[in-house]
Amino acid sequence: MNSGIYWGKAMFKRSLLAFISSALLAILLIQIQGFHSPALAEEPEPEGWAVIIGITEYPCPLCVYDEEWNVYPVEVKHPADSAQDLAAQLSPVIGQDHIKLLLNSQATNADIFYAIEWLAEKAGADDTALFYFCGHSAPQNFATFDYFVSDSQLGDWLDKVNSQKVVIILDTCYAGSFRKELGQNGRVVLMGCQPYESSMEDRELGHGVFTHYILQAFSDFDITDANSNYELSAEEIFEYAKPKTIEEIVAPWANLPAASKGNVQHPMLYTPPYYFDEIDLFMNVVFHTDANFPSDATVLTVDGKSYLPGELPESFTWLSGTSHRFDIPIQVSTEEGTKLVFASWNDGDESVSRTISNGGEYTVNYRNQYKLDIESLYGSPKGEGWYDEGSKATISINPAEVNIIQHIFAGWSGDFVGQEATALVTMDKPKAIRANWEAVYLRLCLLIFGLAALIGIAATAVVYINKKRKAL
Repeated sequence: MNSGIYWGKAMFKRSLLAFISSALLAILLIQIQGFHSPALAEEPEPEGWAVIIGITEYPCPLCVYDEEWNVYPVEVKHPADSAQDLAAQLSPVIGQDHIKLLLNSQATNADIFYAIEWLAEKAGADDTALFYFCGHSAPQNFATFDYFVSDSQLGDWLDKVNSQKVVIILDTCYAGSFRKELGQNGRVVLMGCQPYESSMEDRELGHGVFTHYILQAFSDFDITDANSNYELSAEEIFEYAKPKTIEEIVAPWANLPAASKGNVQHPMLYTPPYYFDEIDLFMNVVFHTDANFPSDATVLTVDGKSYLPGELPESFTWLSGTSHRFDIPIQVSTEEGTKLVFASWNDGDESVSRTISNGGEYTVNYRNQYKLDIESLYGSPKGEGWYDEGSKATISINPAEVNIIQHIFAGWSGDFVGQEATALVTMDKPKAIRANWEAVYLRLCLLIFGLAALIGIAATAVVYINKKRKAL
């Protein structure tokens, strides 16, 4: 009985000890993991993706044309050009591989469907997705013809795109009638005309008129950026293009087809009712420097690409919300004895490497520095080195060098003239200064006289001793 009780107590102690050991081990593992937890992955940079469609050539049995485009449906001659030019303008900003361009026979219903599927697959939640269409369209009672774009089809297909920013640009007749189907799920729609208006072309412009001024809005960033925040929004692009489109259409000198004379075109914009802020699409970073760099010096490196003074663009246009690495040289030699030294950025940042994520004007300031050289054989001069332009350099020297031949400081010469052993020099250019010395031979003369005296005394002593010896 006693042995059983003893055995039971022993098992309890072992179990308790095992439990405590396991708990301690678990706590230790938690602490270790706490100290060695992996760094959180950085948020991916937002990207831009675009499907751009331009259809000039339709296999349309109803399209009978004459040279003046007077037969309905009116021939549109530049949709493919408009699409290609828009793709070319976006390519440097979002990347050519981020653009799906469909032209003419490449833009069947199936092709457009698969292009939007590609857009939905590529564009993430934080990305910007753009869909552009330029070509024929028709009122809803004509929508049964398969060579016209169907608003309901596009609406269904674009529902698969889950980006927060989805922008649709339609430069096609009756574009306003697409608003109901396409203006859903947070999409922003820029339409070239009202539901029962035609979308015009200008032969001289070589584009659809609405598209032409959208393209111009990108080029005229400063003017289009109405609130001057260095961000280009969908609304600002529309507000730039709308009045110019209307003005172009009603102008008596407009190069429109004869059938379009007297027509009007009023672009439309749809934004979701819960959007209180503008939908920023692009940002502009303007870089300045107050320094005159040598032509072969690297002024700036942006995202790994280096720029010489003659290569530096006036500004950079990027997708809104992206970050870019700017590197500048800490100093650059400009000529003998002169160099530029980094001071700061105009916003107070003092780093030569920084990340810029917001549009704006960024100026990097440099200061000139000049070298001061001091030449001297004696006196251990002080004050050599580099100095900011306009600053005062303190130069000094030991005024006397005590040797057998004594040297006494006799003044400065060269790019500074003065007699004081300690002086202030204004650094308005590279300067070379020489310390002048005068030799004083008194010590040498006394030494020679003393040595001669000693030699004479020694010689006299020797003669005297020799005479004494002979006398003995």
